Amino acid sequence: MGWRVFCILLAYLSVGGSGTDTPTLKILPSGDQEVRVGKNLVLTCRALVSSLELVRNLRWYNPKGLPVRQDDRIYSEEQPAEAATALFIKQVSPEDAGLYTCKATYASNQNLEASVKISLFVGITWEDAPRAQYARLGENYKIRCKVRARPPASIDWLKESLIISTGNQYIIESDGLEIQGVSKENAGTYTCRARVPETGELEERDIQLEVQEPPTWVQKPFDIKGIERDKVELLCAAIGSPPPKYTWVDKDGIDVTEREGWKLNEITGSLTGYQIRRQEEGKYTCIAENNAGREEASAYLSVIIRPKVQELYNKTFPVGQMGAELTCRASGDPLPRIRWRKWSSTKPFLVGGQPDDSRVIIREQAVPAPDYTEGERNWMESTIFIDGIQRRDDGLYECQAENEGGTFFKSGHITVEFKPSFEDQPISKEWSWDQRTVNLTCIARSIPNATVSWWFNDNEIGRDVVDDNFEVVGHGPRSDLIVKPLVSEYYRTYQCKAENPHGLAFHDIVLEEAHEPTQLQQAILDKSTATTLQFRFVPPTDTGGLPIDSYAVEYKFSRSSWGSARRRVWPVDSKGHGYILENLEPKTTYDLRFGCKNRVGFSPWGAGIQITTPQRGRPEPPILSIQTGPGEVLMGDVIELPRSKDYEVSWQIPEDNGVPIDFFLLSYFPVHKSSLGTSWERIGDIKKIEIPHRGNVRWGLQLDYQDTFYQVGLTAHNQLGYSTESALIVKTPRDQSRAPTISTPHSRKGVNSAESAVLSTIMQTLVLLVFIL
Repeated sequence: MGWRVFCILLAYLSVGGSGTDTPTLKILPSGDQEVRVGKNLVLTCRALVSSLELVRNLRWYNPKGLPVRQDDRIYSEEQPAEAATALFIKQVSPEDAGLYTCKATYASNQNLEASVKISLFVGITWEDAPRAQYARLGENYKIRCKVRARPPASIDWLKESLIISTGNQYIIESDGLEIQGVSKENAGTYTCRARVPETGELEERDIQLEVQEPPTWVQKPFDIKGIERDKVELLCAAIGSPPPKYTWVDKDGIDVTEREGWKLNEITGSLTGYQIRRQEEGKYTCIAENNAGREEASAYLSVIIRPKVQELYNKTFPVGQMGAELTCRASGDPLPRIRWRKWSSTKPFLVGGQPDDSRVIIREQAVPAPDYTEGERNWMESTIFIDGIQRRDDGLYECQAENEGGTFFKSGHITVEFKPSFEDQPISKEWSWDQRTVNLTCIARSIPNATVSWWFNDNEIGRDVVDDNFEVVGHGPRSDLIVKPLVSEYYRTYQCKAENPHGLAFHDIVLEEAHEPTQLQQAILDKSTATTLQFRFVPPTDTGGLPIDSYAVEYKFSRSSWGSARRRVWPVDSKGHGYILENLEPKTTYDLRFGCKNRVGFSPWGAGIQITTPQRGRPEPPILSIQTGPGEVLMGDVIELPRSKDYEVSWQIPEDNGVPIDFFLLSYFPVHKSSLGTSWERIGDIKKIEIPHRGNVRWGLQLDYQDTFYQVGLTAHNQLGYSTESALIVKTPRDQSRAPTISTPHSRKGVNSAESAVLSTIMQTLVLLVFIL
């Protein structure tokens, strides 16, 4: 005990002897603290003593006198080396206000204490002031701006930097700015300004006000028809602010886009259905809504069922049957219209009787649909009735079903059965010779096909008559009898018999024996040149039973033997051009003999003549073609051109009379009819073109004047001179884009082209002046 008193005394003397002040605690920052709510605060409590190591239990106590809790927001940190402790308060809140005390023990017997008062003030806080706000057109709206501050803040308003005061549309209230009867002009940027005079604090908030308009219809839905398995679009469009959102619901209020195959265009509001079904018919409602309101309107979707021919069966009738009928049944909604057409005709049948065929009647009616259909109640039925059906009624009949959904085609066949006939029989007579095998063909037409057999003398070949020289190939509808005529008895009449359930038919074919033709009766010389001869022939009195298929000539120099003769063969001339023998020598005498040929062989030579060819001379006249080109018209002896003044001359190369043609001379000039109207007279200059003969048979001309007659002439030339001229008349068209030209011929001849052009210009000017006056 004495020792403890001694120590205390010693310590006291030490402190006192050092001259240090009384031990205290000091809080930094000094003085009471006024802090804004939400800020962070740190307070440091430091011991002011001479021996820091004697400081014990340095702690902070809250306004309730309890040690400060240690958590993430409020806690203390000791600083032993400095005999200090720091109090941390983060994000100061109103419940943190009050008196905080720092306490410690010094030298085991001295209690040290210091306190600080924390006062809080609330800064300007935007409690309810959204930066974007929306008002409905025509309604009252308060722009919300609720501010919390301590001391309280005063509020004023600006719009686009202009101060707003109460009055007119505006009422300034403590929690916002009320606008009476919002209009579009009230949209814009508003500034809510808060200030605290006591603290000098000032805050501003810009608020964007958008005036919203409820949706109004631009395009209300309307009733529409869609085709089954096709696309359909239901239209719906509205305007509003903000732009409305669209929803389509069916009659049960279910969103249509939940179905497969339906899609909504969220921008335009249109609803599209892909491959719609008949079950989707009904009412559809479009809903357009935004924050300002909602509109809805409905439309009815009618689903058109495409037409389809459900029943059409082929029919068979015997010729002449009364009341023959072909029925077509078709489905669809609405019920389709049915039209009939025979494939061999482009003209459809009419409902009822036909104006050109009283035998045919069309009747139609709606009939109940079978139970197996997909909800259809009726089908359309159309029937063709034919009284006294004939062979011409056989064929395909097209049933065309049509409604708003489209057209469906299906064909049925009417088969008209009839007894055999030989209308397609190719031959009634055939020939053979030298025991050659011959084919006799028989073709029978009938429905059903006929059975064909061959007969002679009431005996059936192959059954009653068995002969290796007969062979029957086919028994209908075509049958061939192959005959080997070894002796004359085979040349006879054979009968073809055709039979089916509707009757019989017979056809006779005569087999005759053929031989070579007899001599020609006469060879007639039609034309001769220095190098060619042209003939026509009088046929022999007996052609051998077969047609003549060719003619022939053997010719030689008059002093030569027939062993050195040359031969020329011509096929029969069916067009009447004659038979021309070419490459002869000029001024030479020839012996000629003639013959003819059929399928059996040549006739004997006969009709002999002797001819001397002329000497070399000028060419024959070329033959001008009067065949018209596209649009050209032959009027009498004049070729009229359609639109252009261009004309192409064409010709046939003439005989050269032993001297080759070296060129053609083409000439043309304007003409007009003589005063008597019996001939053409020249009224302009002649233009000539020399055309080298290198196989040329065409030449293009560009004629000068519109609505004018031209004579076009052509001669052939060789070293011995010109041929006679061949000529034709061409008329150019009138120029439709100009005033009519006066083509009255001049009374004098030889007017040159320049004078004609001047006269034409003068006449056109006179016509124009008369028209203006």
